[in-house]
Amino acid sequence: MNRCQECSVGSVRRPSPCVALGCRNRCTPIPCDRRWMEPPRERDTGGEEPMAVTMRQVAELAGVSLKSVSRVVNGEPNVSDELRHKVTTAIDQLGWQPNALARTLRTGRTETVAVIVPDLRSGWVAALAQALVIEADRRGLRTAIEPCGRDRNRAVQVLTEQSTSFDGAIVVGGIHGEDVSSAGGGPLPVCRIEAFGANGTPTTGGGVGLDLDQAADVVSRHLRALRLTAPVVVGPRLDRPGAFAHALQRALDTAAVLETDAVPSRAEGFRLAARLVEDLDRHDVVVCADDELALGVLAGLRSRGVRVPHQIALCGCGGLEDGRFSSPSLTTLGFPTGEIARIALDDLQRRWEPGSHNRAMTRVGATLIRRESTLGFTSAPPLSIGPLSSPRVEGF
Repeated sequence: MNRCQECSVGSVRRPSPCVALGCRNRCTPIPCDRRWMEPPRERDTGGEEPMAVTMRQVAELAGVSLKSVSRVVNGEPNVSDELRHKVTTAIDQLGWQPNALARTLRTGRTETVAVIVPDLRSGWVAALAQALVIEADRRGLRTAIEPCGRDRNRAVQVLTEQSTSFDGAIVVGGIHGEDVSSAGGGPLPVCRIEAFGANGTPTTGGGVGLDLDQAADVVSRHLRALRLTAPVVVGPRLDRPGAFAHALQRALDTAAVLETDAVPSRAEGFRLAARLVEDLDRHDVVVCADDELALGVLAGLRSRGVRVPHQIALCGCGGLEDGRFSSPSLTTLGFPTGEIARIALDDLQRRWEPGSHNRAMTRVGATLIRRESTLGFTSAPPLSIGPLSSPRVEGF
């Protein structure tokens, strides 16, 4: 049965456009030629949202095939500039958004990277995580930050139980001897950012190695140049190879140490300042393995009337922005977080390739930013001592 196109009520047996001939309301039929000349009436959607734009509509507007649109959207090689311009222009005009779920089902890729960090309370780790997010976004990838604290099994759990949610993972070991050796070995590609192996030996899985020995040597040379010969090292895990405090203790050849909790904090540095004041006549410089500790020590010394660097100098590690604006400004070591993020994602994407067995370890050194806490108050801009060479790639 059809409905009369005049009154939309009377049911008839004749097909359109002459259904009105059989309408029980005796409507007059509209001639066929006049009916199709009339502009189409706007469809009443009842307040519902309009239909979503599809990839087929993008292809029709661009005048290309569906496969061509797919190649442009997925960033496949050998796509001409003309084709890419047509497709991107059509996408912009229609406001089309690719269906992430459909792409995952089609390609087997989620375009998501897990970033596993020890603790976001560490300023240096937070800065590195931000650099990884920015670099991943530049490459069209999403990131999921997973803080694992001190539980080494948590990283393994994320990499195994949630492996289908990610294309790969970057495990950040940090500079305080965090053990990330158990992360990896499963089906998920993993790049580790960790301290370069003891005695210059690369770890077996490759990745990015933070050259703590080079960093500690830079600090040692700086202090010797200033004739500061009685240092005290403050930091966590002083007895663990792979911890920066351990590397500092070796480079400075000192037995004067103050060990802290595994997660350094400003509050702990503030408390330790009281112990440093007691031994003020025995030391001429405090070397902290973390900027959070150093800033806390600085505040604690100031509260007790100790002037930095006149009575005792101070050096940190981490390159935190807060150190620029402390009084005095803080001499610190900074690892290039942007460069580390780029190297780590390059490494991870190489591991995505079928049959890849990437085992190269890229060593990254630190730069010493010399400021007032060791040099004294000056109007000159801060000086820096960088790595002796560019990052080195070592493999086996």
